[in-house]
Amino acid sequence: MFSYDELTSPERALWDAFPKGRRVDLRPDTPQEDQIADGAQWGPERTVRAAVLCALLLGANSGRPGTVAQLRLTGARIRGRLDLAGAQIAHPLWLEACWFDQAVNLLGASTQTLVFTSSRIPGIEADSARIEGNSSLRHSVVEDGAPTPFNRLSTALSLTDARISGALLLNGAHLIAPDGWALPAGGPAMEGGIFCRNGFTAHGEVRLIGAQLPGTLVMHGARLEKPGPRGVALTLDNATASSLKFSQGFTANGTVRLRGTQVRDNVTLDGAVLNGPPAHDAPALTAMHLQAVDLDLTLARPPSGTHDLRGAQESHPTKTNTPGRNG
Repeated sequence: MFSYDELTSPERALWDAFPKGRRVDLRPDTPQEDQIADGAQWGPERTVRAAVLCALLLGANSGRPGTVAQLRLTGARIRGRLDLAGAQIAHPLWLEACWFDQAVNLLGASTQTLVFTSSRIPGIEADSARIEGNSSLRHSVVEDGAPTPFNRLSTALSLTDARISGALLLNGAHLIAPDGWALPAGGPAMEGGIFCRNGFTAHGEVRLIGAQLPGTLVMHGARLEKPGPRGVALTLDNATASSLKFSQGFTANGTVRLRGTQVRDNVTLDGAVLNGPPAHDAPALTAMHLQAVDLDLTLARPPSGTHDLRGAQESHPTKTNTPGRNG
């Protein structure tokens, strides 16, 4: 536990603001001096130790009667590892335009609303986490961290067996793990759906095997690049979802896998671009035993690889401008 005298000036500002949920903004008045790419050079006036954040979230200087304690911090360099593995966190966490020196560890944590927007983070491990509310990484850059206990490959955002009662908001985010998995999330449950729009990009495989999405997966305009050693851009094998929306310029430079996926409504790839991996005869789309009300395959152009819809079932005729089902 920290004593108040041990805190730096920005840490004291955050400590004082926390009980009433006030935001602390450490950004300078001149926008040209506030580039997130320069976060590693930010000085002590903008630096907060990760251990101070952990102390507040775990009960230090807790809320007062009639107030709702929240940790709200903007424009800070977070020094040290934000390690909340297994923690029971009773307060919402809002971090905006922050630079993290080290990866974030939320393995097995239980928490409230979790927001990291417009920030740079060298990896987030949140396997088996429980989040009561939305989780947002809008416009953030999450780069590959070290392999996790569940994943031997490098990962950016790891959500295996995570449970989120709200939505996972990844609009405008960049997940970067070109030699591994950008988003490994086997067996997650996202009650509010997953939203990857407005410039979302993934370098590395987006892996959502067995995902439970009572809401929907929206990837309008998303770009999936550098699919890693398997050549797979997106895996939704054996997932269940309300609907899957891959339109408005959605581009996958690697295989899209929907094997055994069950969709209560529509699967839409209207205007999508499916570029299979460069390996000879590698499929652009694999959707064997897919079940959906409707499958719209009116792609922007014929896929550069084959597509396989053997055993797929739908309630309405498939809309397609592509070659035959094994074309």
